[in-house]
Parts: sequence; C-alpha cells; structure tokens
Amino acid sequence: MKLFYREYGEGEPIIITHGLFGMSDNWIPIAKKLAEKYKIYVPDMRNHGNSPHSDIHTYEAMSRDLFEFIEDKNIEKAIFIGHSMGGKTVLQFAEKFPERVKKMIIVDISPALYIPTNEFFKKALNHKLLLENLKNINLNTFKNRAELTAFVNKNFKNPFLIHLILKNVKKEKSGFVWKININAFYDNLSEMRRKIKLSENVKNIEILFIFGSNSPYFRGKDKEYIKTHLPKSEIKIIPGAGHLIHIEKEDYLTNIIKSFTKSKQV
Repeated sequence: MKLFYREYGEGEPIIITHGLFGMSDNWIPIAKKLAEKYKIYVPDMRNHGNSPHSDIHTYEAMSRDLFEFIEDKNIEKAIFIGHSMGGKTVLQFAEKFPERVKKMIIVDISPALYIPTNEFFKKALNHKLLLENLKNINLNTFKNRAELTAFVNKNFKNPFLIHLILKNVKKEKSGFVWKININAFYDNLSEMRRKIKLSENVKNIEILFIFGSNSPYFRGKDKEYIKTHLPKSEIKIIPGAGHLIHIEKEDYLTNIIKSFTKSKQV
C-alpha cells in the first residue's frame, strides 16, 4: 500500500509511525526538531489520515506497508520511532526485516498482550465504545462544519474526544467523510491488543522503550516482560506523562530521542 507521508530535513533516515486514531501531523513539531540533523519521514498509516483504506488492519500488513515505503525511498537501513499501535508495528517490522533497522524507539507500548478491563478503562480510551458511537454518526446529515462541530460538542463532553473526532472528518465534494476506517478498526481491535512475538531477530537491535509514568499502557509487569524478552533494551519513564507523550511532553521526549539516536552502540 502506498502511504501518504510528510518529510523533513536531510541526513540519516528516521521513520516515525503514529498510533491508532492518530496521523502524521501529530508528530510535525518533533519531526521538525529532529530534522535539524536527520531526514525524517512520517507516514499516515493505512486507514488513517490521507493514506488508503483497507479492510485489513493487522500488524503484519502495516509492517509490510513500511517495507514497501522504505523500498520506494531506497532506504537501506533506518532508525524507527513508533507510538502505541505504531510501536507494535515497528516491532513487527523488526521481527520480519531486522537487517533494515538500525535502532528502535518504542513510545508508550509494550510488546505484551493488553487485556481490556474496567480498571484499564478508568484511564484509557475505550476504543470499542468510541467506535460504536462513531458508527452511529451519520455524516450525511451535516451541511457544514459548524453543524458537525455543534453536534459533536453536544454529544461528547471530553475535550480530547471532541478534538479526535473533528480532526478525523474531512469535507469532500460528496460531503463529510471519515479519514479513519471505523469498520476496519472495530473488526481488528483484538489484533491491536495482541502480543508481538519476538525472536532472536530482534534481540540484537538497540531498542529504547519510553513510557509515561501516568499512562495506562505502562503496567507494573511491563518492565519485567520487556527485560525478559529483550534483555539488551533500555527503558525510560517520563514523569507526569500519560499516553500522548509526544503532545504532553514534547521537548522532554525530543531530548531523549536525540540522545538515543546519536549514541553509539557498544
């Protein structure tokens, strides 16, 4: 699949992959800062942003999208940064194509299985419930963005959800349409939560895991799981950050990335 992408700077390539419901422009501020020394590519993943839609939304498919992307760009080897869904995609990519990965930075996600529980949803977005609500929105009923905005503000009280929904709707000649593929997400939620099986292929790659101290995606058992399966990896915790570290702690995260990317593997 040919992905839409943004690019900045010149130099050694870094590829940034966003999370579920996200898109490339979420990472523009960090991409521009990294572009002072690197060539940065930020694709919209399949079923997101300006990239094509498909009924298939699996880590295997998304990892092959990345392979096609670097082949098109004649990139032999790159540093990969992945947030949430994008992080698991990068891990899946490294399992399949380890020779194409110089380093990996995995932001606020573990390779482990995530089981949705009531306790988890006290802090995390309930994707299933949100998608069910989005399915019930008939975009054909809105004549303009003002009407759409008024509807969303009336029916969704969480400012983050309001922003997420409005950002993922675009106007075409036929009317409003979703940038995201709601049905594909809904049908593949279990795939998004699944464990990424890692072999010796990945264990020799230099990997940095970065978690927010307040994120529901950072659980007590994740440190142990990562160190067991990827003993050479490094883990950093950003205090006071939730799941959207790249937005909440932009400068803090950027500095950690810069330090890790310029360090030499021993």
